[in-house]
Amino acid sequence: MRNLLISLVMLFIFTVAIFFGGAVLKVFGTLDGPGVIEGNVLPEKVLQDRATRINVVKSELEVLDEKQILFGDLHVHTTYSTDAFMWSLPFMNGKGASPLADACDYARFCSALDFWSINDHAEASTPRKWLDTKKSIQQCNNLSEGTDDLVSFLGWEWTQVDPNPENHYGHKNVIFLETDDALVPPRAIGSGGVAPLVMRLGLPWTMSALPATLDLKNRDRFFAFDKFFEEIKATPICPEGVNTRDLPINCYEEATNPNILFQKLKDWETPYMVIPHGTTWGFYTPPTSDWKKQLKDFQDDESQFLFEIYSGHGNSEEYRTWNDAKLNSNVEVFCPEGRSDFLPTCQQAGNIMAARCEDSGMDAETCKYLVDQTKLFAAQMGSTGYAAVNETEPDDFLNAGQCNDCFLPSFNYRPQGSAQYVLALSDFTDKENPKRFKFGFIGSSDNHGARPGTGYKEIDRLHNTEANGFSDPLFEKLGDLRRPKGKLEPSFVNLGNTSLTSIMDLNIATDAERQSAYFMSGGLVAAHSTSRKRESIWDALERKEVYATSGPRILLWFDAETQSQSLTMGAEANSNKSPLFTVKAAGSLKQKPGCPDYSNNGLTKERLEKICNSECYNPSNERRLITRIEVIKILPQQYENEPVEGLVEDVWKTFPCNSTSCKISFEDEQFSIGRRDAVYYVRAIEEPSSTLSADPLGCEFNKNGECIKTEICRVGIYENRDGCLAPAEHRAWSSPIYVNYSS
Repeated sequence: MRNLLISLVMLFIFTVAIFFGGAVLKVFGTLDGPGVIEGNVLPEKVLQDRATRINVVKSELEVLDEKQILFGDLHVHTTYSTDAFMWSLPFMNGKGASPLADACDYARFCSALDFWSINDHAEASTPRKWLDTKKSIQQCNNLSEGTDDLVSFLGWEWTQVDPNPENHYGHKNVIFLETDDALVPPRAIGSGGVAPLVMRLGLPWTMSALPATLDLKNRDRFFAFDKFFEEIKATPICPEGVNTRDLPINCYEEATNPNILFQKLKDWETPYMVIPHGTTWGFYTPPTSDWKKQLKDFQDDESQFLFEIYSGHGNSEEYRTWNDAKLNSNVEVFCPEGRSDFLPTCQQAGNIMAARCEDSGMDAETCKYLVDQTKLFAAQMGSTGYAAVNETEPDDFLNAGQCNDCFLPSFNYRPQGSAQYVLALSDFTDKENPKRFKFGFIGSSDNHGARPGTGYKEIDRLHNTEANGFSDPLFEKLGDLRRPKGKLEPSFVNLGNTSLTSIMDLNIATDAERQSAYFMSGGLVAAHSTSRKRESIWDALERKEVYATSGPRILLWFDAETQSQSLTMGAEANSNKSPLFTVKAAGSLKQKPGCPDYSNNGLTKERLEKICNSECYNPSNERRLITRIEVIKILPQQYENEPVEGLVEDVWKTFPCNSTSCKISFEDEQFSIGRRDAVYYVRAIEEPSSTLSADPLGCEFNKNGECIKTEICRVGIYENRDGCLAPAEHRAWSSPIYVNYSS
């Protein structure tokens, strides 16, 4: 009865809000601005101390290379992005606006980065916001003039989504070397399709009148979200068929596929790079989506040469042979059988329907029909397959759709977007010159709170990850009202005939908590740079002399020697004999509580509390142990449709370390015998440490190793499991070294 009364009250308030919200909207709410950068340049001693710590390790490991290791984050959002704004709202435990100025101060004084980039969603951009972005990045860089204490890059995220796997290309960050207005495009270029409808129209993100009615104290913030969309809707879409240079300034420019994006960027003749990310993240990626099509038709080696292997949205490294849905010989989607190591979402949807049908007393034949239809519909529905069953709770799906043996995997894992799968692919359209991906690896945060480099301390899940939840039970009831309700029958969402609002309602209502459980603190990119200058960092990125970490600042060198040349990570060589590979690594520095003196002196106490939560990168002199070095070997396809299974050797070789630093060497005796190209990269793995979201589901297993009950990680009013901390082996991934067999 109490729940019914709450629901009726909510419906009444909703009705009132709809009628009066329009009038109130004109009074409350203002547009967010770029904020004010409050910190100054870092003291020279701080930079010297950073270099000294690394130089000590270089001396111990006999690293002769003079290049520095600089740490950065090339994937950062502010509340100029639609999803970031929504998560900043009070009913989602948000703390208000997170402008660009916060990101600049955070990178200097909270996370102590050497470089970063801004990557707000282009789909939410407006002329005002793009101008603000350029000015704020310029101001952040101007502070560093003469010291290069922090290099800030300008960019955006191209956010493409399509329920049809053939038209789905995923998300890519665009980053520029230059920041001057005259040298970069005059507008951010977004995608077409589903993402702009959600990011620009605000469906179903906005119902600000309702939460504002329930929370009068914060009504300005709720109505600011409506102003956010009003500004977007006032920006017309650029006319089609017009060269990007000839378009009016005040319009929203679209590129509906990667090739159009690449061409539009080339038209500006300024250095840029395009970095794919979230390639295995199944919240928006159809299960049968395959990166093979991108190699064949949508690859630009000149600009798309880095791959974000890890972020706060999880790990995208590891290949698995299972998939959440599969295609038969007639290219029809079907529901695959479960395995000991993987439970497809469609199978669990069928299990839920079977249990309900049995409880209802229906006859066996009817139940079998309902279960079979539910499985089929769930497979056909792709990333919304869980919605094939009505009235489900997040724990009902157990560990369905997840990579259970991956390191901190992304949610609803898509193996055909994994780094290992991508590097194993070859396209034989030109049989004399097969085409391959030859990416370097980076990590970043994908943070949506203007916080570059969040992975320095595994504390405070609400602040240092993207996890979110309702701040009050009354707001959760609003979510309950939006859940799909129905009879004992499979619910089928035909994406071709159903409104976007319905699709997104299902995503938000049913799977939001499950995906939120998979949000971790952010990763980092480490660059082997000849100096701290912008051009040197850019050169390191272009050389692919970079590596990724899952957050800790592990030090890593991966090199090779052939008969004729020396190779650094990211390099390519032709040889008939295996190079001699060398790996040198050192563990990250353990952290002390609080903030260092330069942070306490550089920002006010209030600002440190607001943007850093009074916890900064504050290293001790004690390093974590490197427990082992793992070598992964990949053999790219030699002929059309050669099965990828068997081409990825993970782990190919393991070298124990159990020291704060270690050095190993190896050769591949099979390289000359196999007479085929090979790709090698390494993982430096640290001792286990307490990590946010490391056990997102809290599975209870039966004697057969099957997950029979979950307690998903939650935040907000239902925060549980001690902040969702569990041990994890953090790591660094080198960029690969590519060795082509040449007789």
